[in-house]
Amino acid sequence: MIRVERKQAKRPLESTISLINIVFLMLIFFLVAGRLAPPQDPEVVLSRAETADPLPPPDALYARVDGTLHYREQPVSAEDYLLRFVTRDDTSKPVVRLAADERLQARDLLRHVGALYRAGAGRVVIVTRASSE
Repeated sequence: MIRVERKQAKRPLESTISLINIVFLMLIFFLVAGRLAPPQDPEVVLSRAETADPLPPPDALYARVDGTLHYREQPVSAEDYLLRFVTRDDTSKPVVRLAADERLQARDLLRHVGALYRAGAGRVVIVTRASSE
């Protein structure tokens, strides 16, 4: 029997184009995703807390130093905020994130928290910043 030597098949060259495309798409995704979070209200300086999470404030309701409530830089009442901007599921009351200016009077803050509870909030969370900032 005659044996004929087979040439090993050449491996196709691996193209790095697909890898570059994936990295580029990930870059675009993170650039867009980073812009989806609304910016912090420029009129509000958050209170400091010893054990605050090192995260930017979420899409929060802001209480300015003059005692007014703002959502995405538009004035709003507690009732209107809960009716128009808070998504509710059928089983629980919504959690409201309230970012209050550090110079806001305590009585005004308590008035806003009370109004949010009366309007139907299940829980009100005060957003602060880390004391190291």
